[in-house]
Amino acid sequence: MVSAIRVGIMGFGRTGRTIFRILHGRADMEVAAICDMAPANELLYLLKFDTLYGRFGEPVSATGSELRVRDHSIPFWSENRRDEVPPWSQAKVDVVVDCTARELSRADLQKHLDAGAPRVVLGAPSVGPVDLVLVRGLNDSDLRREHRVVGLFSPTVACVAPILSILDEAFGIERAFFDAVHAYTNAHRLADVPLADKRRGRSAAENIIPQESRSEAILSELLPALSGRLVGSAVDVPVANGSVVDLTCWHSKPVGVEALVDVVRRAAASERWKGIVACEEEEIVSSDVTRSAYSCVFDAPATMTLGAKMSKTLCWLDSGWAFAERIVEVAARLAALDFEAAA
Repeated sequence: MVSAIRVGIMGFGRTGRTIFRILHGRADMEVAAICDMAPANELLYLLKFDTLYGRFGEPVSATGSELRVRDHSIPFWSENRRDEVPPWSQAKVDVVVDCTARELSRADLQKHLDAGAPRVVLGAPSVGPVDLVLVRGLNDSDLRREHRVVGLFSPTVACVAPILSILDEAFGIERAFFDAVHAYTNAHRLADVPLADKRRGRSAAENIIPQESRSEAILSELLPALSGRLVGSAVDVPVANGSVVDLTCWHSKPVGVEALVDVVRRAAASERWKGIVACEEEEIVSSDVTRSAYSCVFDAPATMTLGAKMSKTLCWLDSGWAFAERIVEVAARLAALDFEAAA
């Protein structure tokens, strides 16, 4: 009988707590240890009561050194310095997910390996190369047993890359523009404050705030055929959850609404994009994708075309929940490499 994959969570903020909720109750994976700079009792409150995702469904409690869910105890380490990592070997973890949202290098992540973690998944773009940066549906087959540190790109990249790939394969893309419309997060400000990035210093709950998109360069690397043909922007809007990518494409082949929707519908049902892309047939709004596990919820009713070779599409996502789902999937695939080797 194969044991459950034991996951260590580094950083128990929004992403770490979401991963905890996803893993809770699963038979194939379990949380083996947690580490954060904040005390366990302070983070316990945020696990029990979540504004977006509601109450946690089980009784939970905390001491200074552990978190308890019913009768299950989970070691909790509070590190005083941001560059410290706990002794993962003591918790016998199979993989660590680093959810600290810091810009980390391969050398920074090596500390997890040195502390006894066999594998590491970074839930943010890294500084410099790691063993592999994985985007579900695009380069899953590149994952190898020798990969010890694997990164993920942003939720926006995870959303727009699949639809770009699907449309390019079906109709060709000569050039494309996307605008990523984001719900605000704890990285934003609730009141105006002085910042070097003047717009980002404005109240996110009161303004539509244009931002520079970092996804454009990443997408050009992932989809080299679109290099130099793709441009993107971003805007933060005053909603608590639910984001959308507005994509406009100029195609090399004729395209119509029915044909485009049918292509996405069939792609969403394929093995390659299963669980990653959904084709939504109803008229939805941002709150309707709360707790959606899909990276890309294609909005069929909102699809438009102009002339014979231009399309405009919307793809929704719960960026926090969907991205946490992708981290869990990659952690499972990475840890399974060791299970397969031991079999």
